[in-house]
Amino acid sequence: MDNGASSYLRFLNGDNDCFVNLVKEYGDGLILFLNSIIRDIHIAEEAANDTLMKLYIKKPQYKNEYSFKTWLYTIGRNVALNYLKKLKRHKYSPLDDFSYFSDNIDLESEYIQDEQNLLIHQCIKALNKDYAQVLFLIYFENLSHTEAAQVMNKSQRQITQLLYCAKEALKEEIGRREIDGQI
Repeated sequence: MDNGASSYLRFLNGDNDCFVNLVKEYGDGLILFLNSIIRDIHIAEEAANDTLMKLYIKKPQYKNEYSFKTWLYTIGRNVALNYLKKLKRHKYSPLDDFSYFSDNIDLESEYIQDEQNLLIHQCIKALNKDYAQVLFLIYFENLSHTEAAQVMNKSQRQITQLLYCAKEALKEEIGRREIDGQI
């Protein structure tokens, strides 16, 4: 049983400090993953908070078919998809349009340490959502293909094909930035 699962089970048995550890360990990664779906860091933070609150209040039972991170990210993905449905119904203007509110680089800089990974992360953000999600889950969160398939609600074969296409698109995006002088 992984560390997240054991902390969550201790939380279910009444140790609230374990939940704080879960938030510290998985919070930033969950926000960045949800940002790859929603494409707005502020709303991704809200969705991550809602995901964690769902665990805290409803206390769903953890099924250890997959790792705790896979289980958590699957719940988060569903919350993010619900946010997207709400956003389609309401007129929305992204906060990134206002430069003084844009602080997503700060969170990403803390989470992604060196410059090369930051550049790759920025290129990944330019890709379509499925490509960004599969690259994030496999390479930044170190999930297996099976776990990524579970989180993204796809088959392992689809994940393999998606990962291949995502890598090719990432190479093209990096090449484009080199030509444009953005690197």
